[in-house]
Amino acid sequence: MDIRELMEVMAARRSVRVYRRGQITDEQLRLMFEAARLAPSGANSQPWEFIVTRDRAKMRKVRAIYSAEWNQRKLEDPVNYKGLKKDYVGDVSALVLVCGDARTRRVYLTTRQPSDREKLFQANVANAVEHMMLAAASMGFGTVWVSVRKEVEPELRALFEVPRPLRLLWVMPVGRPRAWPKPKPRRKLDDFVHWETYDRSKLRPESKITSWPKS
Repeated sequence: MDIRELMEVMAARRSVRVYRRGQITDEQLRLMFEAARLAPSGANSQPWEFIVTRDRAKMRKVRAIYSAEWNQRKLEDPVNYKGLKKDYVGDVSALVLVCGDARTRRVYLTTRQPSDREKLFQANVANAVEHMMLAAASMGFGTVWVSVRKEVEPELRALFEVPRPLRLLWVMPVGRPRAWPKPKPRRKLDDFVHWETYDRSKLRPESKITSWPKS
């Protein structure tokens, strides 16, 4: 693969929230997990653990868990709450629960501060998830990051029997998109690349801090 092919896969990846029913094979899943296995991690700690399900009943339970959380938050703040529903987690080919073994933080021998260890730990797991998403995109599958907030974690942990030493970080749906989302606007390179020192003229004003850069 040359750089252009790699960039094409990166450009094709989308955060997909509308899926159609379809199958994903053991081999396709194994290729995604192999991509995760190759991800870099601090001190080669490899903290990631993945639980994968294709069980429709479990997917429906996950959908119900997220639906109950959305309803509760909307009830608490009916005007301002803008969270997206996650009903799509029940309609995908597979769900991957992304866990991390936080005990690996102690092997970062040169990192003293707990906050620095936490940042490195989560970055390590995120590296593996991004590898998986790119592998999925190369096979025509859509994915999306789904946060595991404290409101849903206990039920997800119980449903998938996640042991207490592990942190439950994200849920990653995998499936065939009903339609590929259009690409969102991206900032220009010159807007965020600084040579040698930070160019303060490029510092965005508060008015430009938005959900995503507007065209």
